[in-house]
Amino acid sequence: MTTGMTDLKTGDSVFMRSASDPLRVGERLGRGGQGTVFGTEMNGRQLAIKWYRPSPSRLFDQKVQASLITLVAGGRPKNPAFIWPIDMVACPGRDGFGYVMPRMESRFITCFQMLSATDPPNFQTKIRIGLNLVDAFASLHTDGLCYRDISFGNLYVDPGTGDVAIIDNDNVGTNGGEALIKGTPQFMAPEVMLDEATPSAESDLYSLALFLFYLFCHGHPLDGIAVERSYNSDERERLSDYDLLLKHFGRVPVFIFDPTNSSNRPIPDHPVSNWWQVYPRFFQELFTRSFTTGLRDATLTGRFAEGMWRKALHRLSDCVWQCQTCHAGLLFDARDIDRACWHCGRTPAPPLLLTAPGYSLVIADGAVLTSRHLMLPGPPNQTIGTAELDERFRGSVLLRNVTSEPWDMEASGEEPKQVRPGQRLLARPGRVRVGGKWASIVRSGEQVAG
Repeated sequence: MTTGMTDLKTGDSVFMRSASDPLRVGERLGRGGQGTVFGTEMNGRQLAIKWYRPSPSRLFDQKVQASLITLVAGGRPKNPAFIWPIDMVACPGRDGFGYVMPRMESRFITCFQMLSATDPPNFQTKIRIGLNLVDAFASLHTDGLCYRDISFGNLYVDPGTGDVAIIDNDNVGTNGGEALIKGTPQFMAPEVMLDEATPSAESDLYSLALFLFYLFCHGHPLDGIAVERSYNSDERERLSDYDLLLKHFGRVPVFIFDPTNSSNRPIPDHPVSNWWQVYPRFFQELFTRSFTTGLRDATLTGRFAEGMWRKALHRLSDCVWQCQTCHAGLLFDARDIDRACWHCGRTPAPPLLLTAPGYSLVIADGAVLTSRHLMLPGPPNQTIGTAELDERFRGSVLLRNVTSEPWDMEASGEEPKQVRPGQRLLARPGRVRVGGKWASIVRSGEQVAG
């Protein structure tokens, strides 16, 4: 009997280890190199089955099964983004093995699809996606696990909410343990691509930085003119495609914005150059270190852990504002306050900032003041104030108190005022006390009051 005759098919029944009732195999959802994914359901809950065809190596298959059993027994990390194996399944009379998992909701698309859309997501949506990815992998690494294959094929996003879904968690294993998969070549850390190290939490951090660069800059951080020249020169005749990948992404990788090496600048007219210029210098510097020092130093000294990315993404979220002339989305850079708008070329008037020790929030339409900004008790992302516009106050922004306690406002030349719950204050230089903590409102570039 041939392997094709014993493949799992729609209409078959599979059995979970932890339940006696069978699951009916539904429509085929996808097919990859190792196996096929089918739909199924249990008690009205939509699930999916990933079924592995036998490989040429029985030992390899046994190792995959053992790894999956360990993942099922350990349970999903605390973060809900992971589409985690629920239980192993078997099908009498069919070759292979498989597992059942939650079915990914239809609202999720690949990150590549999102970035290729005619209307790409705004800054805040990208930042939410970045934060959700960072939190997810931090949860995984805290459990002593590593993902091993962060790439476009495995990370899905909801472009409306910024939620993420991480699939193919059969790649996951113990940090430092035996790896059955190295990853996707252009997303692999150099030391893994060159077989100098096995996949680890540190190599995950490299791939995470690379994915974040793609998310925010719409291009690969190492794919520049030097790579293009290799594929269009005599070198292509001497080296295979894989050898060229090893060269430019493993042996001698060069960041396209490397401050000391201009040999691999972005390909002319590639959108990555325009996107790069939009971001504040502090954010650019994280990527610069990730793809210079981080290419060579595969430790937490050379690569940024999730906490550093989380802090940077929160700071980036606090920088979002709009051009007063064309209303294009902008990112405020305190080190370059005269930066022109990327869309219309005009230099916007400096925005108002709400400042507190360690934080500086641009007061612009849609900005959210949270407990994090004032280091108040409770959840750090709890909203305590929102910034909004009102046609009666053209050119100004108002802050609404969404807490249950009044705020105190002090402005030069004015009597102290209270802003009761639900009320708004006209943002202007001065001081505001929220939850017993004072914050200053200043015009960017001016001395902080108080």
